[in-house]
Amino acid sequence: YFDWTLYCKELFADTKNLTNKKPSNNAILNKNKGCEIFRILGKSDLVQSIIVQNEIILGIEASEGTDELIRRCNNYKKKGDKGVLIKLSKYKQSNLLDIPTIGINTLKLIKKFNYEGVFLEINKCLILNKAEVIKFANENNIFISAIEKN
Repeated sequence: YFDWTLYCKELFADTKNLTNKKPSNNAILNKNKGCEIFRILGKSDLVQSIIVQNEIILGIEASEGTDELIRRCNNYKKKGDKGVLIKLSKYKQSNLLDIPTIGINTLKLIKKFNYEGVFLEINKCLILNKAEVIKFANENNIFISAIEKN
């Protein structure tokens, strides 16, 4: 099959920090917890996104999509850190359909519900209107960081 992603790498999360803001220590702890859970659930071909706050999994994306996950998990936030969205490709992810993607609407929800930022899998997560998304994140003190999936 034809892997079109090899010809447009600039559309993906391609550097460690895409924004001026870097993840806090709490955000990194949340990322580590989320990735630990993803290693278990990701092999089931179910999960692309996880929200973690205070090193507790608030939600795992199912068929509702990332934006609804962000809204839903706001109901479960407690005092402590702001929480993060982690978006990774499935272990058997096809590059033909359902590529992990974020866009400006995702970032607007991150701002609205006061999350700290987003971790995306490096070179696997598509960013629609990338320049606009990064500009919005920078203007609203939100981080976007790219990470390796284990």
